[in-house]
Amino acid sequence: MAIHYGFDDILNRVNERGRWTVTELEKAVLRISKHLGDWVRAVWDEANYLHVWGFHEAKLDSEDVMARLPDIERAVKEAEKVLLGSN
Repeated sequence: MAIHYGFDDILNRVNERGRWTVTELEKAVLRISKHLGDWVRAVWDEANYLHVWGFHEAKLDSEDVMARLPDIERAVKEAEKVLLGSN
């Protein structure tokens, strides 16, 4: 999405560092939400929560993960629409 919307300043920092950091991800999400709506930030928060507490900290069970799945699926479908030109 950052490439699609031309967030060159963010992409340049990512390329210089050789990887994404939470800082760049957060900046990209905030800008993407200006194009697609506030729901993008909410889904990012859900996904980040899953990543930290489900993956890194291993504190979530399958019920916790499944409860967030519909929001994550929506984000993937909406991204596909934008990137494939259906939006």
